[in-house]
Amino acid sequence: MYINKIAQRNVGVGGLSLPLPCFFPSISCVKTNLSCTEYLRLLVALKYPLFLISAYDIYYANSNEVNEIKKLLKTAINNKQIVLIDSGNYESFWLQNKQWNSKKFEAVLRIVPHQLAFCYDYVARTGKIKKIVTNIEKLVSKNQLASKGTIIPIVHASKDLLPDIISELVDRVNPLFIAVPERLLGEGIMARAKTIIKIRKTLAPKKQYYPLHLLGTGNPLSILIYSICGADSFDGLEWCQTTVDYNTGLLYHFQQREFFNLPRNLRTILTFPYNQATLVYNLQFYKTWVHKIQECISRNVIKEPIYKYIPYRFKKLLNQQLKHFIQK
Repeated sequence: MYINKIAQRNVGVGGLSLPLPCFFPSISCVKTNLSCTEYLRLLVALKYPLFLISAYDIYYANSNEVNEIKKLLKTAINNKQIVLIDSGNYESFWLQNKQWNSKKFEAVLRIVPHQLAFCYDYVARTGKIKKIVTNIEKLVSKNQLASKGTIIPIVHASKDLLPDIISELVDRVNPLFIAVPERLLGEGIMARAKTIIKIRKTLAPKKQYYPLHLLGTGNPLSILIYSICGADSFDGLEWCQTTVDYNTGLLYHFQQREFFNLPRNLRTILTFPYNQATLVYNLQFYKTWVHKIQECISRNVIKEPIYKYIPYRFKKLLNQQLKHFIQK
């Protein structure tokens, strides 16, 4: 799936067909303005096609909140929305909770409805590839016993080790997706794009296609660039932390949504409280954005959004650095 071999794909999830690339709006208690249940209520009410919620937040919610979350997730699945449970590593890190563990994560998997869940994180920056793969494989198997959905392995390793680890891991566990935190791909967006291409090149000889999910990627322009380099799925908190300019794909402060004109089909949100109106505005953008990328890929005109949205200097750099993969 290099830029000159790009193809639009779908993946089956719990009897549903999920078009790729896709974006999961994330729900988390960390660095957000509202409670997790408030975000969840909105996503379920809108019947948003897919979203991610952290197991950490569910585990530490009070009993009334847990009951409401369970009901909302059941409703979401009945609505044919795709529910992805996150491992809780993000929240436990930022909240400095060293008590969070695989057993607590699995306790959540047993009680909440979902179709997908990331495995509990095995963090290894260095080490022998076979040992890292074996440890991830064990976690996937252990977590799968607790889940009625499908467990997606997460790989934590240095960017130089990622392609080989992922290659061996998919041979062992045959995952529906394979996931990597975006921050581990490199320091800048060009380095990260190159690592994605290396991963995709390593996976190319496999008998089937393995979609690549990037954790923590919610910037629209990053989603576009990574999609053309071979990534397929993304999640992030930007939808509830910032506000987006529909015309450029650039992100602004959450309180600056009034800088921008509302699309005609969203004029009714002016009657909503500011927070809810801005969230609906952002969610509509992300749905349209990924659909636009999907369409450009299926029509083999991916250069159109690149030339429209990506700054000229970076387009030039992209052509120079990735010239073996980019259509001219």
